[in-house]
Amino acid sequence: MGSVITGCSMPQADPSQQSIPTDSNQWQEKLGKTFEQLSESDRQLLSRYMLRMKLSEAFEAGAVPRTTIKQALVQQREYERLHPNNPTGKKSPIIANQQLGRIQAQTYPIALLPVKTSNSDSLNQVKLQFVLSNEGTIPIQSFKGSLLMQDAKLAKGKNFNVPITTFVPPIAPEQSSTIVIETSIEDINVMRAIKNAQDVTIIISEGTLILTDGQKIEFLNKLTK
Repeated sequence: MGSVITGCSMPQADPSQQSIPTDSNQWQEKLGKTFEQLSESDRQLLSRYMLRMKLSEAFEAGAVPRTTIKQALVQQREYERLHPNNPTGKKSPIIANQQLGRIQAQTYPIALLPVKTSNSDSLNQVKLQFVLSNEGTIPIQSFKGSLLMQDAKLAKGKNFNVPITTFVPPIAPEQSSTIVIETSIEDINVMRAIKNAQDVTIIISEGTLILTDGQKIEFLNKLTK
């Protein structure tokens, strides 16, 4: 009689062999689960590699090289050995701030919900609701800072200060939560823009966003000053 083998299972695929999409917009969707299978040190190393790619001329030209996670980690270790003080390859503080600002805006987008105000369009005490989305890989614990509202009808943007807001529960990846503030607005054009929220662009002009793993994401958009 033949023996019966029990307790066998298929070997798990090596996450380091997965290819990194050349389209950075697919990184989170394609690598999310694989990313969690890596060790903490490899996750940090891969994050710095991806940031370096996004800050590179290849990314600006739409030509991020095709590679596997394993190859990317090897490349990043060698890059950091040669450039210990510049692991992400930023060219200058100004360029880096502008590039990081665009990356952060894509990772933590903000939207304004329509609000109902009085008919007077004068001094109004309004309650504004902003929606913060988490397109990153780590839950968002809290945020404090300033939001800049921009609209084609406005001569200049309007800033709204947000006191520290703790999200309970934290905003999980691919989820959203609201930030509610009360403010007085005298500008009629600002009021009209708020009533037509679909035409309004909201960005985080400055502030600190804290993730559940203790990371602090700093925002500083010098172009809005």
